[in-house]
Amino acid sequence: MQTATVAVDVQAGDVLCSALAPDDASRLTKATPAALTAGTMVTGVAATAAAAGTKVSYYAQPEVVPARLTGLGAGQPCSVVVDGQGRCARQLPLSEGAFAVGECDAQGDVAVVPRHDFANVLDFGARGDDQGDDWDAITRAMRSLHPLRPGVVYFPSGYYRIRRPLVVGREQGKIELLGESEHTTTIRFFGGHGPALCISPKSLGHLPTADALLTGAGKAGALSAKNRSTVNLRDSPALDMDGAASFSVSCTVRPEVLPGGGGEPVISSSGRRLNSEAATCAFGIFLGGTTGQVTVTATARLDGVDHTVSHPGGFPVGQPLHLCLVWDGTHLDLYAGPPGTVLTPAEPREGQRPRAGAKLTQPVEEGVYLGVRSQQRWPEYRDLTRPFTGRIDSVRISDFVIDRDAGTRTFTAPTAKFSADFATNVRPDPAHADRRLVTRILINFDRDVDAFTVGSTWIRRTPDPDPVYLMYQWGGPPAAAAITTVRRLEFQCPSGAGIHGQLSNSSVFSHLRVTAARDGMRLRNNSYLCEVEHLFLSATRLGLTLGGSGLARVNRLQTVGTQYDFVATDLVGVTARDWYLGSHRSVVPLLLTSAAPYGSFHGIGIAISSEATQGHPETWQCAVATSDLHHVVLESSVLETSFLRQTDCPPVRIDNSLLLLAQEPPEPPLELPTASTFVNCEFRPSPSTRANIVFTGRRGPSPVRIIGSTTNPANPWALPQDQNRVSHLGGCVSTTDLGQTQWQGGRDWVFALDTATGRIGAREREAQGCGIAASQPVTLAAVPLAAGASRYRAEVLATDPAGRAATWVVEQGLSTVGGTVTAWASESRVLDSFGSAEGSVPAGWNPPQIIPLDGNAVVKCSPPGGLTLAFTVKLRATEGLAAS
Repeated sequence: MQTATVAVDVQAGDVLCSALAPDDASRLTKATPAALTAGTMVTGVAATAAAAGTKVSYYAQPEVVPARLTGLGAGQPCSVVVDGQGRCARQLPLSEGAFAVGECDAQGDVAVVPRHDFANVLDFGARGDDQGDDWDAITRAMRSLHPLRPGVVYFPSGYYRIRRPLVVGREQGKIELLGESEHTTTIRFFGGHGPALCISPKSLGHLPTADALLTGAGKAGALSAKNRSTVNLRDSPALDMDGAASFSVSCTVRPEVLPGGGGEPVISSSGRRLNSEAATCAFGIFLGGTTGQVTVTATARLDGVDHTVSHPGGFPVGQPLHLCLVWDGTHLDLYAGPPGTVLTPAEPREGQRPRAGAKLTQPVEEGVYLGVRSQQRWPEYRDLTRPFTGRIDSVRISDFVIDRDAGTRTFTAPTAKFSADFATNVRPDPAHADRRLVTRILINFDRDVDAFTVGSTWIRRTPDPDPVYLMYQWGGPPAAAAITTVRRLEFQCPSGAGIHGQLSNSSVFSHLRVTAARDGMRLRNNSYLCEVEHLFLSATRLGLTLGGSGLARVNRLQTVGTQYDFVATDLVGVTARDWYLGSHRSVVPLLLTSAAPYGSFHGIGIAISSEATQGHPETWQCAVATSDLHHVVLESSVLETSFLRQTDCPPVRIDNSLLLLAQEPPEPPLELPTASTFVNCEFRPSPSTRANIVFTGRRGPSPVRIIGSTTNPANPWALPQDQNRVSHLGGCVSTTDLGQTQWQGGRDWVFALDTATGRIGAREREAQGCGIAASQPVTLAAVPLAAGASRYRAEVLATDPAGRAATWVVEQGLSTVGGTVTAWASESRVLDSFGSAEGSVPAGWNPPQIIPLDGNAVVKCSPPGGLTLAFTVKLRATEGLAAS
């Protein structure tokens, strides 16, 4: 605390600045907006009252001022402005003309700092020497910028280590994080699990806390139907639990209203990639109730089978309740009851219990959330149930089983928050002497938080717990005026995301590198009109992810080592150019799922290559997958899945299941058509791939337009005459190079499948085709020949220009042994025929034949001499089970 002479009367809490007195440069005055506008600098805040001409004690910036002097009280961090009388006032969001002088923290303390439009992080104490923690210095530099005006935070060349995520929480005004070069300026996050840079407007990313449920210090997270800030645990790699032989999920809650009859989730892991895939739930605890009492149920997926257990008791609303789901390798137990009481387990019904030794099934697409259940597509979510309303005190998810009586499996519910010591959270693994079982995530809600909350994990098995920074799933609108620009920076975050956040409109990212991360860059919720230029990502799971990406533009994207190189979800509106995707770890390089009508993706020069997969296990499922995307256009792109060993990996997979447009009741939702267009694209599948474009889902057909050269300009596609290049569950429309719009598709029914090898033993296939033949026969409806014996039946319709017509049903058998194909009969058998010549086939019209051709069974249709016939064919093949 310092003293100085004041030129005017001041009160405790007044903001002070230099008086610009020519006779005494040390004299201070009230920092009114007029005085500050005149060019003076903020000096501090008065600690005591003082009359004009006397000495005043004041807190010099950047010292903090206790809230009892400022009267602001505790609350969410926000900007502090000076009013007309020179007093501190909390104001969020800031209004135009407000003069911001500092920040107010959650305890109500004010930090008074002068405001700039340019801040060099070295001037605020950052070192950039890859040694100390530069988080505090960088944060001070960001907070020194005026919140309403454009400002730049500059990072000179160096390695800036941080142990907490950097948070951009502006509500208004443009902020730019600028590095000297993406090759020379690196931000390294070494503080545990979480993003290196989090972009989250404070008004959107705040989870309120309330009174503590259990004894001891701390508070409880407050969740409600109105507050959509549910905690998203999925972003922590500590929760990748697939294959766990044992686990426990525990939490203490207090429901404030009677949950809905269908069950409100307290903790749930769920999600899927495409609408055609069933929603999954690795584990979950749910509250329900219809008779005035709260009921408890839980689910767990063990060895791919869902098991449900219901607790027989009911519990009153408004009372604390400890919940625990346990799998010990033999029993699946659910516990529920008040803290401090002895709890007995409930199990699934007899005959529905998991087998001993079963392991947890959690696909990579799983999301784990508190207070909401998601059944929509990964990696973003749209909740389909009413969120849990109440308090959550503590949450712990562990590899090991809770401490309980070995004979009765009873245990006493805790009456305090979970302990964070090493011995409590790390146990020996009885099945493996060299391994340990750990607590994967532990959250005790004991503080107000903004962009993230801090949990703990022992996944690294060190004596001290690792912090885990957990993001919120916030549902509010974007802060349209807070434009974030990040340029010329490199990020390293081995246990989290390089950049994670909710953007304002028109945000920009250019010349960025993420060279060590689990997820490269994740931007969610209305990243409207954002621009990404020159992005290099080296990550282990996700590359670039856009959620709600309205009219986003992404140019020059390169990914290395990711499972999902680019993902766009919800409202998809992306324009892309010059991408290079695909690696030996890819599952789906380009994944596009839309939860809203009229989603679109337009890519030019997208190169998806399987070149880097040689010598590695083949993990790809396709190059491009879309789910209910209204329109996808790819131009001058290469879609390559040319694996040497993997069978039937199509370049494109399109799911059309649920795309609906809501209408005014009582009108039913309108099914929207989807369309895919490929202009001058090259499809490079492996030789075993049966189709370049595969359709799945419950809806169809959907138009696919193929324009220009696709594989070989000298031998363009002419579907369906040439090959079975497009398949569909029910058929699809394909516009070919020849300009014809034709039907081509098929159905597969699998009767016998060897699950150990994935080899199909017996099945039934169907293919369709149409074509016109004049002087030469035409072959239609190709079905690949299968090893063993196959029976083929074709239905053929032929018409001529005069309106005459005929139909045939023909049958043939073909046996394929060691590459040699043998027909069962010299000619196909005609089972039935019918025609327009008084019920007979017109004279001279020959019945079609089923023949082997280039590894396929096809229908050969021969017109009579001098006559043109149009043929429509449906061919069905039954492949028999081999005796061996």
